Amino acid sequence: MNISRNKQYGIGFLGWSCILGVVAFFVLIILRLYPLYNEKFVVISSMNAVANRPEAAKMPTKEVRKLFLRNMEISSNTVRFTDNSVKKLVKVTTDKKTKKRYIKVAYEGRNIFLKDIFFLLEFDHTVELGGSGG
Repeated sequence: MNISRNKQYGIGFLGWSCILGVVAFFVLIILRLYPLYNEKFVVISSMNAVANRPEAAKMPTKEVRKLFLRNMEISSNTVRFTDNSVKKLVKVTTDKKTKKRYIKVAYEGRNIFLKDIFFLLEFDHTVELGGSGG
């Protein structure tokens, strides 16, 4: 009977190193993507808050943008939306056929992954003004 007492059971140092490397890689990805998606959800929430106001359909464009910016400042600490940038990023349009007004926000969010590699989030969302929020 040949019994080997030096037989290894379980994962060794190299196995644990590989597992920890893979886990660290995915944690890094999650930490780099979270700010982009958090900002996206804050923008959608602010758009819906503006759109759900009954008087939003009749507000001037400047007031809609101001209300949107105020909601963004309350909800988040993002630096993308300032007094100057909100004019470029937030558009209020009117559909000529249905006479409905819409708020549209479009921007690109970037976050560095490693040195020259970036994550890019293209955001383009439209919501009907005047209590619909849909």
